[in-house]
Amino acid sequence: MTQRLDRIEVILERTAQSAEANTIAIEANAPAIDGNRVAIEANRVAIAQLPSTVNSLVQVVEIHQLNHQATQHNFEGIVTELREIRSEIRGLRTKSQPILEHLFGRQEDGES
Repeated sequence: MTQRLDRIEVILERTAQSAEANTIAIEANAPAIDGNRVAIEANRVAIAQLPSTVNSLVQVVEIHQLNHQATQHNFEGIVTELREIRSEIRGLRTKSQPILEHLFGRQEDGES
């Protein structure tokens, strides 16, 4: 019976030592656990704000898309106008060429 009690005492002593070591480890980890709690709360707040942030970004993208479409439409109008102006200039050159040849031809005749 004494041996059995001795074994029980040894087991109880080891258990007490393990409990003490666990208590020390828990106390040592307390600041890290508190830091994790703070980080978790900050993440919760940030995650709660994500839908509104995403909605804002979608609105910005939609506005930029509309602006891009308007700019593209304006650009196409400008290109069309430039083509028309270029065509008018060609027409004016064609019409003015004989006049210029006539004028310069006269000047050359008069200079001679």
